[in-house]
Amino acid sequence: MTENLFLLTAHAVEFVSRDIGRHVRGQLLEFESKVPPAEQITIDASGVSLLMPSFVDEFFGRTASVFGLERFRVRFRIVGIEGESKLLINKVVRNRLILDRSHRTENELHAVTDGVPAD
Repeated sequence: MTENLFLLTAHAVEFVSRDIGRHVRGQLLEFESKVPPAEQITIDASGVSLLMPSFVDEFFGRTASVFGLERFRVRFRIVGIEGESKLLINKVVRNRLILDRSHRTENELHAVTDGVPAD
């Protein structure tokens, strides 16, 4: 089995904005679509010295939201992250999943009540 490596530093120079996170996430999803479903993808952050919360939310948070946390954990392996950056990623991904879950629940409630006359 070949290693499916997605090297962050090959896709951006800095990791500080939502726009960059969106761009790199698009590249990851394009890469992911070409990797057989049974194979894992390694996201390598080696050489990344600074991660800002806006980048982390767009790249890691929204990717985890799209895949769902369990599927994200199976499909992707993250390496090259240490200390504070690891804590940041965990916190931002958790917050993104909570936020998206609350929005989905709100939208589902609206869908249930759509077309029901008010009292």
